[in-house]
Amino acid sequence: MIARALGLVFLLLPVLAYNQDTLRWQPWQNGYLDIHHINTGRGNAAFFVFPDGTSMLFDAGNIQVEPFEAKYPPLHVTPARPDASQTPAQWIANYIRQVMPKERKPQIDYAVVSHFHQDHYASLIPLAQLIPIQKFVDRAGPDYNYPLDLQQAYQTDTLFQRYSAWAKKTGVETLRAGRKDQIRLNIKPAQYPNFQVRNVKANAAIWDGKSDQVKIHFTPDSILQNGKFNENPLSLALKISYGAFDYFTGGDMTGLNDYGNPHWFDTETPTAKSVGQVEALTLNHHGNRDATNAFFVKTLAPKVIFQQAWCSDQPGQEVFYRLTSPQLYSGERALFSTSMQAETKVTLGPWFVQGYKSMEGHLVLRVLPDGKTFYVLVLDDTVAKIKVKQIFGPYTCY
Repeated sequence: MIARALGLVFLLLPVLAYNQDTLRWQPWQNGYLDIHHINTGRGNAAFFVFPDGTSMLFDAGNIQVEPFEAKYPPLHVTPARPDASQTPAQWIANYIRQVMPKERKPQIDYAVVSHFHQDHYASLIPLAQLIPIQKFVDRAGPDYNYPLDLQQAYQTDTLFQRYSAWAKKTGVETLRAGRKDQIRLNIKPAQYPNFQVRNVKANAAIWDGKSDQVKIHFTPDSILQNGKFNENPLSLALKISYGAFDYFTGGDMTGLNDYGNPHWFDTETPTAKSVGQVEALTLNHHGNRDATNAFFVKTLAPKVIFQQAWCSDQPGQEVFYRLTSPQLYSGERALFSTSMQAETKVTLGPWFVQGYKSMEGHLVLRVLPDGKTFYVLVLDDTVAKIKVKQIFGPYTCY
């Protein structure tokens, strides 16, 4: 009886600490779902620790700053975080080692690549050399032939050529939209029957929202223009559910459905119909103006919104208006960004700055064991050691 009481107190310690506003990192415990949006200043990287300790990485980017800024002036890439003394892969590895469950050696059970753009997967190979990765999942492996032969389409892309050759050797899998058993709990699945990772979208296949079946949103030929295509609408998407809690992530999937854009470009509307309401999400395409359309915002109606930003044009002003519009859905919503540049704040104005809870730092979403309550922690991204800056919540699930 005493042991059970002590165990209950131990589980409640993080909640008590948060309510007392003590800014101290509480390690992951059994039953927690932790989602870490890691800011290196060079692209997306999200690390998940599931309730039984199973781990997943969703993207690990590294945009090449000088070529990007030379090609797209006057855009600026955010400063390296914590600094430029190490590579993004090294900083991601350092972060993961600190937040892994203490009873596990640092290991990534699933590494998911949303699509083949530098800011989403360029750090994956060097990261795998630092921390073991057990299974790789992307949108086209191991054949890499969607929507056409990618080896040929990306023949001058040395990153893709190196990645695809390496991924084939690892036994990479294509994400199968509609499935809920491809990414699953590996350690104690029976203890958490209310946890699930649903594969929502892969390329043109989108989960129907009811069964394990999918709908095909477009054909390979329809998205080709003179043999070229846009990677972003092909992005993978996942819905992670834990009790009453739901979270959505969708890489760079697009949703702009006017100005003459073709039908296939709007992947958000059919996806939103399948996903439904969620508690939290990370913005599609970093908050760029070609994504996060009104129907998507209204349908998912998130309480908490994360922006993984790395460029001075993120987010689009109209995206911010949609996210904060009470006409799209009622209730408060909390916006957090991993970074925000000074020129972005000046351009979009004081109401924009006031609309965010935080604009700098690693962003951690922690769901408590009941799956009904969660917190957001903002960590200092200018130092190598985990350091809590702010705590927000508790938030109650729908």
